[in-house]
Amino acid sequence: MNQGQRLLRRRQLDRQIQTLKGLLPSTPETGWVRTVREALGMSLAAFGRRLGIAQSTAHQIEQAEISGSITLNRLRAAADALGCDVSVVLIPRKPLAEAVEDRAFELARERIGRVGHTMALESQSVSDAVLQEMIGSMAREIVERGDARLWE
Repeated sequence: MNQGQRLLRRRQLDRQIQTLKGLLPSTPETGWVRTVREALGMSLAAFGRRLGIAQSTAHQIEQAEISGSITLNRLRAAADALGCDVSVVLIPRKPLAEAVEDRAFELARERIGRVGHTMALESQSVSDAVLQEMIGSMAREIVERGDARLWE
């Protein structure tokens, strides 16, 4: 994928994710499996029978969801037994474009910092304002270039 396609995809994802952010409910304290099961009026024994497992194993599934140790396949099977689908979605904490820019500035600060340190050792130091300008310029270049080493 070239840089233009990456930028377009990033913008599209940011728009899609923004529409989702306010719509997603928080996970119930007892987990989705138990919450839906109880809302359906389904006993733990009936849930286990629908999965073809013992009641105690059905309980373990509910506990595994709460602890975060449930596998995706197991969660899908439980959801299917409840007449549900599983949707996995990653919601970035900040817009993807902002995450890329932040990372580019972080890299630029590291790279320019090393150069600035070396220059200071050689009595060729530059002002903070010049260093900040250099960092900004390098960060913009990293973003525009789509530096493949951005996340290494």
